[in-house]
Amino acid sequence: MTQHTLDFAPDVDAASRSLATTLLTEWNVLPTDASARISRLSGGASNVNLRVQTEISDWALRLCDPLAERWGVDRAAAIQAQSDAAVLGLAPTIVAQRLPDGHFLSRFIEGVTVTSEYVREADLLAPIGHTLRTLNEGTTAGRVFSPFDDLGTFVEFGDGDGVGFAQQITEELAAVKRIQSLFETRDAPRGFCHSDLVPQNFIQTGDGLVLVDFDYAGTGWIAFELASFCCQAQLDADETHALLAAYDPSYDAGQAARVELMRAIAGIREAAWAHMAEPILSGSTAPLDGWTYQGYAANNLAQARGVLADGRLEEYLKAAREVREGARF
Repeated sequence: MTQHTLDFAPDVDAASRSLATTLLTEWNVLPTDASARISRLSGGASNVNLRVQTEISDWALRLCDPLAERWGVDRAAAIQAQSDAAVLGLAPTIVAQRLPDGHFLSRFIEGVTVTSEYVREADLLAPIGHTLRTLNEGTTAGRVFSPFDDLGTFVEFGDGDGVGFAQQITEELAAVKRIQSLFETRDAPRGFCHSDLVPQNFIQTGDGLVLVDFDYAGTGWIAFELASFCCQAQLDADETHALLAAYDPSYDAGQAARVELMRAIAGIREAAWAHMAEPILSGSTAPLDGWTYQGYAANNLAQARGVLADGRLEEYLKAAREVREGARF
């Protein structure tokens, strides 16, 4: 195979350098006699993301953590979902992959990485609602996704490691069982969902919004899709209404209640993930400057408890059981 010069930035660790070199040689995608500059990208707590630049090409290389089961990730389904979203114009095209490891190379998307603050500064709630509706109306040949399965996985692995998170959320886990029973016995709308909607997984380009990081994508409940973003962007009541109205101008009380119930699930799921992940990842990765696993867990758990406080669970459950014909979530 053709040999290339790979120039790694100082913040790319030795293990990542070795694996990136192996993959780029194996895939043989670099132009002949090319010199590539490889630098670290932010994000990807349980993965390493690198930018691979040559004079005529610009790619993102994802190096996947081998503990896929612990993180609740199906590597093949994630690649399939991103490929399906790329067909819709909502994700970077994948140009090379290695399974079952899950490593892949995709087109690098130039744009603004969205944050909670930027959502508000750039007035992105309506565009995000429209983008999610387009994605959710699509299809993917990947897996069926359930946030309840993830939550159970994260709590079990965490408790097995001695974290003891379940002991801190006894009341919340009782509510989770009731919410899970509701969604599993009612025909709440499902669709092609990204399922991990931290704002940073949106990239704003000149042509609109693109999604990245499809580790949890699959066919899932649309109410969770919307609730995940509401939780991670910390949307208040007015902002939540703006997002839901952009998605479905005729949304009703049952739809709103299902989103609130899933906001609680999203918060508990993310808190459980953070408690499980901290002992393993805290010394090596953090998605953003100043971000901490403990702070992330506390914020998400506070959001979940806000939904469940003051006896509102019964009110939400009663409203959520009514699934109107034509409801979108």
